[in-house]
Amino acid sequence: MTLDLQTISDRMEIDDLLVRYSRAVDFKNFADLEPLFTDDAEYDAGSLGHPIGPSAIRAMIEGALTGLDATQHLVAKSVIEVDGDTAEVRTYLISQHIRESAPGVTHYFIGAEYADRVVRTEQGWKFSYRRLDRMWKEGDRAVIMRA
Repeated sequence: MTLDLQTISDRMEIDDLLVRYSRAVDFKNFADLEPLFTDDAEYDAGSLGHPIGPSAIRAMIEGALTGLDATQHLVAKSVIEVDGDTAEVRTYLISQHIRESAPGVTHYFIGAEYADRVVRTEQGWKFSYRRLDRMWKEGDRAVIMRA
């Protein structure tokens, strides 16, 4: 498969979007999340919620992670299928959630895949839809629920 320069550029920009999301979450810079989503974006996070719109998405993430001592979202290389001004993106991730004050188990890990739809906007690529598909877990999910 031969890629043209526009497709290569698009893929690099989309990859940067994925990294900016993880860094905003892990450094608890929750305000940095909102510009990453379109005004009508949806985030299907399963039992954590299904918010619509950047502020509701931020509120869900902030509510789930604020009380944690640390998180780390390690994203793998993505399969990115660009079609003009939209792209379908699949990305594996392993996320670690730590709450030192939790009684018993203090860590919760998940292996998952993000299923994303991203769109090109005047401000660059943004998420219009994000779904978190959990594949495995280890530890105590209550670490997050107690946050």
